Amino acid sequence: MPFLDWLLNKNPMVRSGPPDMSHVTHFSIAQLQRRLEQQEQRKSSEEPDFLDHFIDGMESNPDSINAKLVLNFLLANILTRADTTAITLRAIFDFLLQNQHAMTKLKSEILMLGFNGAEAVPYSRARSLPYLDAAIRESLRMHPSVAMPLERYVPNTGLTLPDGSFIPPGVAVGLNPYIIGRNEVVWGEDTHRFRPDRWLKAEDESEEEYQRRLRKMNGADLTFGGGSRICIGRHIALIHIYKAVATLVSRYDIQLADQNVRMKIVSGWFPRQTGLVVRMRKRSEMGKL
Repeated sequence: MPFLDWLLNKNPMVRSGPPDMSHVTHFSIAQLQRRLEQQEQRKSSEEPDFLDHFIDGMESNPDSINAKLVLNFLLANILTRADTTAITLRAIFDFLLQNQHAMTKLKSEILMLGFNGAEAVPYSRARSLPYLDAAIRESLRMHPSVAMPLERYVPNTGLTLPDGSFIPPGVAVGLNPYIIGRNEVVWGEDTHRFRPDRWLKAEDESEEEYQRRLRKMNGADLTFGGGSRICIGRHIALIHIYKAVATLVSRYDIQLADQNVRMKIVSGWFPRQTGLVVRMRKRSEMGKL
């Protein structure tokens, strides 16, 4: 319905759609122009960044890579993951701060390994922490950064579902990650409860049983979509998330500013949140108080 796009996204009085990205486009154009003008003056000893590599690709493959494509690369680097990663980080800390036993367990895991906040926690170390991994995955299950169906078109062969139902070619089908994350067949009867331990092996569970259960959960994890159209930026997003959570918890004592105030969620394509207000104190200074 085109009028909804005008009403929600292009309304000159009250705009409730996604933020205008024109300023980011202008910023990217300016960066590309300046870098092209200064390319010869840049010191060869300087560490090349993404834009340097993009320009090198344009110069070595002029038939396939032009300035417009480089601009698209820049926009993808700047725009992608910004909203989704911020949504995920807010969700993770909201769940942890509302469940202090989980925050305490995570804090112990991180601090016991000697991370004291002096430096950012390396991704390789953060990714190896079992409870951190469980807390992040549980947060993504309960509050995926995209809460609308991820549509795909049925191919020319049609689609036969496990129950025998047939979907004709060309029909748009989609799964909502938020709804799938609350499927009791996969996640158990406590799907509305934040419980990171569901991602870990239970004491009375054999390794075979755990791996079977984990495969079922992994198969239903649509945080980044799935199949051939899965999010191409998921790896960088996860690097940011794991490093940020581990480093912030190692460096700061974090508490809700008001235990009685919950953040609000404004749902659309992205389920953005507002009102997550916290107090942060450096751990290095807490002993001095």
